[in-house]
Amino acid sequence: MLCRSPCHEIQKRWAKALVDHYTVAIETGNALGKDWFFGGCIVPWWLYTRPHSLVVVTGPSQTLLGSVTWKELRRSIEGCPFVKAGLLPARLTGGIKASPQVLEVKPGWQALGFSTTTIERMSGQHAENLLVLVGEASGVEDHVWDALDGLKYTKLVGYGNPIRPVGGFVNLCLRGEADERNGVPASQAVKYINTPSTDSPHAGLEKSPVGLADKTWIEAMARKWGRASLWFKAHVLAIRPKLSSEILIQPEWLELAISSAAEASAAAWRKARKAGRRRIACDVGEGVGNARSVVVVRDDVGILEVRADAFGGAHETAGVIAELMHKWSVEACDVSYDAAGTTGAKMKNALPAKHVVGAVPYFGGRNLGKRFGNMRSATAAAFARRLDPDSYIDGKPNDRPFHIPSHPELDAILDELRELRGQLKGDRYCLEDKADFMERLGRSPDFADAFTQSFREEAILG
Repeated sequence: MLCRSPCHEIQKRWAKALVDHYTVAIETGNALGKDWFFGGCIVPWWLYTRPHSLVVVTGPSQTLLGSVTWKELRRSIEGCPFVKAGLLPARLTGGIKASPQVLEVKPGWQALGFSTTTIERMSGQHAENLLVLVGEASGVEDHVWDALDGLKYTKLVGYGNPIRPVGGFVNLCLRGEADERNGVPASQAVKYINTPSTDSPHAGLEKSPVGLADKTWIEAMARKWGRASLWFKAHVLAIRPKLSSEILIQPEWLELAISSAAEASAAAWRKARKAGRRRIACDVGEGVGNARSVVVVRDDVGILEVRADAFGGAHETAGVIAELMHKWSVEACDVSYDAAGTTGAKMKNALPAKHVVGAVPYFGGRNLGKRFGNMRSATAAAFARRLDPDSYIDGKPNDRPFHIPSHPELDAILDELRELRGQLKGDRYCLEDKADFMERLGRSPDFADAFTQSFREEAILG
């Protein structure tokens, strides 16, 4: 009836689950045609096969509903020859931010799109045949799921990337797994389906002709994020995080970094003059109490030197930086320092006094685009990608070593790096809040801050 291209096998599986079951929970990777299917096929199918029926579509963002789900619905309706001929009634709202988004067949016989921030507007929406679609379901809060139960729906489908370890959507998925184990009748059961992007019918193609996940995109995401990253696991492999925040750097990566093999390999790269530029990063302490400054010198294949002490304050720390610049032939433009707060302001004045002109101020809390919560999160992720032996550098498989040498406080360095944790908040990777990390660690993570700060440039370049 809609005269659209055929559904692929994954979408057919979703369709059968919807027909057979009371509730369906689908954890998926990206680029599998969810909105093309649910917005452009399922919404009109439900409305035009059930007189005076109702579809309620919700998700975390009204803009997302208008720009994605309703866009696909509009394409489907406006491309239907029966609608064009006036044989099927259809009136669509205009505007991405219209609230609610509406497809009306007749008064009361319609599809409504509400964001979860306007959930109270759903109250009173009832029909004999009511379908509820919940997009980006991991981002929907528990109280919204409670409100959806109050709609007394005929069927419900929740779908999206598994970006959270707990919540209403996770509970729905777990119920589906339990219902299957316990043999609950389909008419009452939750059907759980997990569909990674690697199951795409075009996963083996260099380029999908219709925009589905293909080999090129999957490999590009692996290079961009790292196969072990939370983003790649959630958005490509459809793997749900196990904890509210997960460790960023795998223990085996650190074992490799401190190994004699990494040391020998790094030495060979340096001997062959392939170790790249040298950089200095400084996490600045106040020089009183337990606070200290950590200055790290590194190149592309590992850490060259680590200095850690109170140093007597900003001027002493600036002197250490100047000394290490001379020792390792580092340009001022390759020096960064923690510029936040009063200590950062002191460093800004102290560095020129030690003839260090042109050092780059580093602000860990600064916003850095849509991929990361802040600069601190981005630099930590860049460091983790560098340690990951399965990552990519400049679009090529990582064949460079990264060596962390012996140091009097190596155990403290490794403890801090092992304890780095983060989580996905929507599509953004966010490192654990610094204050929470300090409380859990029992001290300031000075080594981790300096090590990750040294990857400022890699973080900015993405």
